[in-house]
Amino acid sequence: MIRNFTALLTAMAGMVFSLLSALGLTDGFCVTEGCRLFRGTTFLGIDLYWFGAFFFGVTLLLIGRQLKNQRERFRRHSSSLLLLWLVTGLLVSAFLLGAQALTISCASCLIVAGLLGITAWLLRPDSKALTVILLIWTLTLVAALSGLGRQQFEPVPTFGSGDAEIKLFFSPSCPSCLERLRELARREELHPQLALYPLALRRADLPVILRFHQELATSGSLAAAMETLNWGEPERPTLRELWQIRQISFRNRAFLAGIGARTVPYLLTSTPGALMAPIPDGLGNETTEEGCETDQQEEICEGEETPPPAFNLELLRSLP
Repeated sequence: MIRNFTALLTAMAGMVFSLLSALGLTDGFCVTEGCRLFRGTTFLGIDLYWFGAFFFGVTLLLIGRQLKNQRERFRRHSSSLLLLWLVTGLLVSAFLLGAQALTISCASCLIVAGLLGITAWLLRPDSKALTVILLIWTLTLVAALSGLGRQQFEPVPTFGSGDAEIKLFFSPSCPSCLERLRELARREELHPQLALYPLALRRADLPVILRFHQELATSGSLAAAMETLNWGEPERPTLRELWQIRQISFRNRAFLAGIGARTVPYLLTSTPGALMAPIPDGLGNETTEEGCETDQQEEICEGEETPPPAFNLELLRSLP
């Protein structure tokens, strides 16, 4: 009986979350690339989250019917209907999880799938078929979760795409970063090849990054977004906006930590010739022409002018 009531609460949580996702109210908390890819996916013109809400709603009705019926014959009939319904939901969920495992994972989708699996596990009758399907579903969930884990260490650009040839990691409170950013912003011919990855060195950077990100999303103009970096105190972001920007900043910092970068600005490029100029110390070693150790902040290439100081990331310390 306790398991049935727990399953009732889990199904209710699944229905509420699916409804919120269908209405777009969870978008700010789902910042993986899979969220963008699968957002708005429909079947027969209906968003898949509405199907999720419908599934959990019917599950609630079947659980309630099972709890209400006292006669053995009716209870057995309700259990059969519930079993068939759970098997259908798990098979569809396993298919969608498999698609994510082979492509890219969506955090919100995994939450819905997880609530479905927990509900099925709590309600599982003595059925070998359901046990086998639950095992298959679990394997696809683990595969999709592993993909999600890998994504959390992939950087998130606010301008350009992840496969851009020139990638600049910067912070709005770093003067050297802003100088590099202005140089690239003036080179409009490089914009189709450019991707910008902001990160916060201090808490005050977060609302500035948000304003920069929103201007890019609204106008698509890098010049207009650059102007927002010179504006005064930004408006206080909502919790949803703050969470989104924190996630972007954390993933960009985690990526730099993973490749051993300790300073910003940090520039990565697969086509150094496109820049047509030496890149000062403090940038990615893919673009330094004098062979400087770019993880040494004080070292300057011989014969070059001293660039503005690069900022230490302190990646492993308290993150804003």
